[in-house]
Amino acid sequence: MGYLDQESLSRVNEANDMAVSEQAVREELERLLQSPIFAQSDRLGRFLRFTVEHAIGGTQDVLKEYLIGAEVYDRRPPYHPSQDSIVRTEARRLRSKLKEYYEGEGKGDPIFIYFRPGSYVPVFRWRGNLDSHPLTSAIGENGLFMPGNGSPIAVIPFVDMSASPLTAACAHGITDELIHILMRTAGCRVIAASSMMQLGSLANDIPALADKLGVQFVFEGTVREEGNRIRVTSRLVNADGFQLWSQRIEAEPDANSLFRIEEQIASALVSRVAPRQSVVRKLQASAAPSLLKLYPAILAAEELLEKGNAADLPAALARFQAVTQSAPEYARAHCGIAQCYIGMAQRGAPESAQLVAQARKASLRALELDPEMIEAHSAMACALAMEWNWKEAETNFMRALELGSHHGTYRQFATFLAALGRFDEAWSYLQIAQQIDPFSYRQKASYARFLFWSRRYKEEAEHFSKPLMYGPLPPEVLKYHALVEVQLGHGEEAKKIAQSMQRSAGAQSLFQTAIAEIYALSGDKALAGEVVDEFGLLDPAHPTSKFRKASLSLALGDVNKAISLLNESWEQREAELPWLAVDARFDPIRERPRVGKILRSVRSGVVSASNATVDS
Repeated sequence: MGYLDQESLSRVNEANDMAVSEQAVREELERLLQSPIFAQSDRLGRFLRFTVEHAIGGTQDVLKEYLIGAEVYDRRPPYHPSQDSIVRTEARRLRSKLKEYYEGEGKGDPIFIYFRPGSYVPVFRWRGNLDSHPLTSAIGENGLFMPGNGSPIAVIPFVDMSASPLTAACAHGITDELIHILMRTAGCRVIAASSMMQLGSLANDIPALADKLGVQFVFEGTVREEGNRIRVTSRLVNADGFQLWSQRIEAEPDANSLFRIEEQIASALVSRVAPRQSVVRKLQASAAPSLLKLYPAILAAEELLEKGNAADLPAALARFQAVTQSAPEYARAHCGIAQCYIGMAQRGAPESAQLVAQARKASLRALELDPEMIEAHSAMACALAMEWNWKEAETNFMRALELGSHHGTYRQFATFLAALGRFDEAWSYLQIAQQIDPFSYRQKASYARFLFWSRRYKEEAEHFSKPLMYGPLPPEVLKYHALVEVQLGHGEEAKKIAQSMQRSAGAQSLFQTAIAEIYALSGDKALAGEVVDEFGLLDPAHPTSKFRKASLSLALGDVNKAISLLNESWEQREAELPWLAVDARFDPIRERPRVGKILRSVRSGVVSASNATVDS
């Protein structure tokens, strides 16, 4: 099924806001208790009736594990829920039995009663609301989402593993910042800090803690120190105690930057796991158990995508595709597929127009599934930009930003604007992305590329020559740093960077092409030629874009070959070709008639056969 139009969405939202009457809930409760599923289990029936009666009576706040154990399961002092798991075990059975009932006998019931994982307070919804939701069958007891209001989450205080003043301060500061940022993140509901202070021994028992607090997710982590560097390891754990995601961030803070580093570490962590689907972000649903099972796979795929290396993108793509096989209506996975194709097209892959077409297809599917998903609009915008459809691309970027904040959207919009020479606008969006997640590999690469394109060479050299405040630099940053050193006349420094890249590049064509080009631009064309010959970098069959081969040819001094390759790049509508307008490496030929016509064609988005016949 497709998505609903705005009028239909409004009707759904109005229906969701309608209160379920006490009489309707009591009638549904009796239907449940008289069904064979519950008639055979007196204790589950008592559990269900007890919690429903408190909820409709307005005393749901008292529905805690201890009370249910004492009143329903006849536990008497000394009763310690942390040692006796009867209530948690029975709660899981109750959710399972409700699922079984609504999949079978209760399929046509007008009311839906449900317990969110980790909560003992029942939720009441009109059944019709689920059937008409814009995410179609993705919501409901059998789908990816369930009735709820966002992702309830708790943050366990981070542990200082080094017992130093710095790590103690960071552990406390990162915990505070995580709570603060999560509370401001759409779709997240954060347990009060006062509740966390009373945890005691439960902090080491995630399932018990999640049940007690009524949360789906728990953030925990550690902070270590080595030399001037801190290492923050954070984990996201589900209500059953299974680890969904782990992330490690390294930084080199100083006394003057500690507050900023703590805030940015917390911001980076939240940005990588924050809710993506609009129904969760708008507090209209929560992740269902079926979706929680997919989280480790989707987050692992996004981590590979985040690295942005050409070698990691196929692996990320395969993982996203595997998720869509299990859950074809999961828009987040389709966005990941689109971003993988976009990344490949922008990193020198041949026949990039085909990759862009695949990205557009995946973006469209994501938009059909969730028309209010931020990343779906930004992925579509990237695909349109690489098809040289500038107006529609900008419209989609602006729509994405209207829907909310996402660091990838800010970064990609900045790259789009920079490619068009709109550097002041691009800088403002890039700075927002930098504040959200300066530890991102893709952000670091985008930052370096922008400073190179905008000719801010001294600023780039200064920024990336400082201590690694935001962790290690990816190879793509080293490439742009070397190109900046060339522009500053520091050929030997550029050559040293190329040599360091060569030691770790292996046979990756993307980096070997860059290494050969840096050698040539540094004045050592003989060494560049050796790399070109060893890897066949300019052979017609070599798996590198015509655009990159043109740049390498120009560095080697072959102007005619460079222009010929640019023309082939234009004929094949390569994704990187718009960078021709701002990349300093093409300054020597940008005023040539054929190159000028290619640029005008790309900027206008119109392909004319006459371009191919213009003399150089």
